Amino acid sequence: MNENSPNLTRRLVGSLWVNWAIAFGAIALELLLPRLISKAWLPLPVFALAYAELVYMRTQQARESLSCTAMLKVSTLTLFWSALIMLIINILNSEMLFDNLINWSNSNKEIPYITCLVVFPTMIITALWVMAGGYIQNRQDPYGSQAEIREGNGVVSTLFSRESRYQVQLMLYVALGFSGVEWWYYFKYYFNVNLNTPDVFFFNWMPIAFYFLSLFFIWSRYQNMAAIIGPIAENALHNGIAVRYLVISGDRMLLAINEYDRWDTPAITRLGTLSQINDQTVRDAFGRISGCENFGMRFLYDTGFDKTVPEVKHYAVFLDKEEYPAESALDSWFSLDQIDRFIKAARLSAELADEIYRIFTITMAWKTYDRQGRRLYPIKHYRPTFRLRDLKDWDVDYSDLSWMSIAENNQDRPFFHTRRLWRKITGLKA
Repeated sequence: MNENSPNLTRRLVGSLWVNWAIAFGAIALELLLPRLISKAWLPLPVFALAYAELVYMRTQQARESLSCTAMLKVSTLTLFWSALIMLIINILNSEMLFDNLINWSNSNKEIPYITCLVVFPTMIITALWVMAGGYIQNRQDPYGSQAEIREGNGVVSTLFSRESRYQVQLMLYVALGFSGVEWWYYFKYYFNVNLNTPDVFFFNWMPIAFYFLSLFFIWSRYQNMAAIIGPIAENALHNGIAVRYLVISGDRMLLAINEYDRWDTPAITRLGTLSQINDQTVRDAFGRISGCENFGMRFLYDTGFDKTVPEVKHYAVFLDKEEYPAESALDSWFSLDQIDRFIKAARLSAELADEIYRIFTITMAWKTYDRQGRRLYPIKHYRPTFRLRDLKDWDVDYSDLSWMSIAENNQDRPFFHTRRLWRKITGLKA
């Protein structure tokens, strides 16, 4: 077994627990802050906490090709909106501005904020928003960003996607449970005179105690998950790295029906470990499985559950004629228009659909905009040509996912500058 396998497994699984600890820990800290800071100034440190967590989330997304940040997104949004709600309450409760307009006679301004009454209902909304928005934006990874292509199609990637869903759903259930308990206690037993010992227990210490219990529960869960991922990672290293070839001749691509009754490339193989693979071994492997002798080849990009250990290497192969010695009766050459119809009819494999979407989107962004998203040509909504035969000559790096963001936010999109400023400040899509 490669010595990097257990270290990689511990790091990936450990990152899941750390993200949960930080996300839920930030919420627990917000529940504790009213005991330390007056309600007039409370929104400010909560805003700061939200920004700090946002910076951490952006760092995780930039450093890891596969990271479970959906829970961090829920926590960040919860902190931001709960702080904004508390700020609005402070403004409405201001004697200078609204004292003569709104009757606050029943309020007790000396009692600290009961933040749980705001935080948990807000968390319900943000968790539902992240879940619903994820499903709408990206059917293949409902908790990822639309601009982030799935980094691998293996079991490990699937486990991370499901774990992301599990964390958000768990936090939703926690928020639902505590919202019910806290509001029930508030209406049933709370008196707006002071905060007695049972009040402090229900409003502050009980959620915080649950947070520490969840750390042990989640840690145990991920220790069991490590026992699953470890053999998978080891097996992947022993089985070698998958190599997918997109076989192109002119403006047509060779496809074949796979075992799942979907059209896919017929040229797929497995090679040795990463240290044993280079362009020549990949080229020789294609010659063996295809029977072709004269062909051009271009590396496209890697995908995998970790940037240092790719699961799949993607290449494009260019033939002078539509002659493929290994072609079977089920193989056929298709134009881009026909492939587009297959995509709309869900007749392509998920792997091939990912490849075509990534290549097309990055190419069109590269041919239309600069690195800042500004037009290369003074023509609004200019659409350059896209031909398969030109793929071998395009000087663009398909491993650079920043082009996906440019395709999504550019000078031809409404509020371009506002979107850029928002993304620069928050790291989130506007």
